[in-house]
Amino acid sequence: MNKIKKQPHALSLLELLQEVQNRTSTEDIDANQQQYIVQMMIHILQANAKKVEHPFLAQDIQQIRGQAHVKRVLEVSAAGQHNILLVGPPGSGKALLARTLPSLLPTASLPHPFREPPSAIERSAFLGDATHPGEPTLAYEGVLFLRDLDTFDLSLLTSLAQTVETHAISVPLQEEYALLPAQFILVATIKPCPCGFSSDPAKECLCSAEEIARYRQPLKEIVRTCFALEVEVPLLVPEILSIYPEERAGEIRQRVEAARAIQHKRYVEEPRLQVNADLGSVDEVQRYCQIDSAGEQLLESALQQLHLTALQMLRLQTVARTIADLAGSPTITARHLAEAIQYLSRFVR
Repeated sequence: MNKIKKQPHALSLLELLQEVQNRTSTEDIDANQQQYIVQMMIHILQANAKKVEHPFLAQDIQQIRGQAHVKRVLEVSAAGQHNILLVGPPGSGKALLARTLPSLLPTASLPHPFREPPSAIERSAFLGDATHPGEPTLAYEGVLFLRDLDTFDLSLLTSLAQTVETHAISVPLQEEYALLPAQFILVATIKPCPCGFSSDPAKECLCSAEEIARYRQPLKEIVRTCFALEVEVPLLVPEILSIYPEERAGEIRQRVEAARAIQHKRYVEEPRLQVNADLGSVDEVQRYCQIDSAGEQLLESALQQLHLTALQMLRLQTVARTIADLAGSPTITARHLAEAIQYLSRFVR
């Protein structure tokens, strides 16, 4: 009887990454080798992403008139790798602004991946499996954009929130699971109410208070967990008629790179920390987010008046740390905290 020759097993992308993970966790590898392996994994992920989606050419932020306050929040997001939610009515340019974010990220050897999955995507396809990497994996070191957050499946968003919390994603692999890194900036857009005009001064909102509450309630925990920054994007801005040129993406990117350099130096002895958004504990925040006396008074006032949760308090300080880095200040001042307070979520209140 002829024996059936067993075909060699071709490793899938996720199996390859799991093998890398297993070896790095069981073998003694120094910091330089670890960094090399991480870079190799990034290149593999980005190369795979190019096979399934055309390269994204980021919109130059200079082409967008006005919305200076939104552009500033995008700069803060890029500098500290903070997730950001853009809230506004239909037609306000939320998606257009969100798509400029990759152009503000530090210059890299490969373009930063940008993923914009459709809201109809199935949860399994979004998260990925042993055959196809999911959106959080393909967005590694780049941007994951969810347009119209309220139209995505709630179970999908719940899984995404867990990924945001842990900076890792668990994907099924035969009878086990592979734990893959999930480092990306999450940016999303959403309407403030079902009709979209509850905060618009020029158009009347048709929604009742009960309808707005029902609309927001299922998403509150997702927003609270996932986003450190929130900004309102108005429908009409006077600056749209301005004759003065807008700031180019490259100019903003220079400030972002300077702030990232400060963070790199600050966390050089902390392998787990790379950017301010990685600060996740009270001890870490107290160590790296030194606040002056006026800032401490403002922080205490914000805690009492805004009834902030522990997570909101931590994120408020990490965002203020990024704002201080953009200003080149070693200490967080009241001015930096005041700006960070402006970016607290109103959607969940």
